[in-house]
Amino acid sequence: MKLKYILLTIPLLLLLSCEKKAPAQTAALSIEGTIAHMAGMVTVDGRTAEPGTRVKDGEVVQTGPEGFCEIQFLDANIIRIYEDSIIKISFSESTVSLEKGAAAAVLRNLGDFIKTMDDVFTVKSGTVVAGIRGTSFYMKREDPQTSYFCLCNGKIELSDGGKQFSRNLESTHHKAVRIREDNRKLEVSQAPMLYHTDA
Repeated sequence: MKLKYILLTIPLLLLLSCEKKAPAQTAALSIEGTIAHMAGMVTVDGRTAEPGTRVKDGEVVQTGPEGFCEIQFLDANIIRIYEDSIIKISFSESTVSLEKGAAAAVLRNLGDFIKTMDDVFTVKSGTVVAGIRGTSFYMKREDPQTSYFCLCNGKIELSDGGKQFSRNLESTHHKAVRIREDNRKLEVSQAPMLYHTDA
């Protein structure tokens, strides 16, 4: 009788343990950003945006030739999207993908959010993949084959997402690289501080 009771109890305990994990996944998926500041033409997934517009998981934000916006999420984290840019934000995958133009960010309050995503916030720009745990940076797609990345303050791991290039950077005041893909080979070079200022 005891054996039968134990055998019936095990599936119930397994079911309850699975249910406890669900809220953490739901919490990660429910994170949204908010457009805190903007000017000019800005769209979110093709919809005209205004201050206060919500940016949901997986949505694409696009700015016009004279537009910009700042997206705030989890209180102290801000992503600034410059003019004539396209960026996709996936909160559930902890990833920002710059498809065109330029963006900058101050990421200082990722907390439990990135702990659910292997402790890294990922930024992609063409061939460049940056693993971030809290830092300030600027990135620009200079052309389809070339990305400029400046670590303004903090620590990051830059790579091509494959095996050709990997570099850990640390900076208290701007350290930049330019990464160009030519015939599937990467050319990595140091670069000066361009396109942005301390402000």
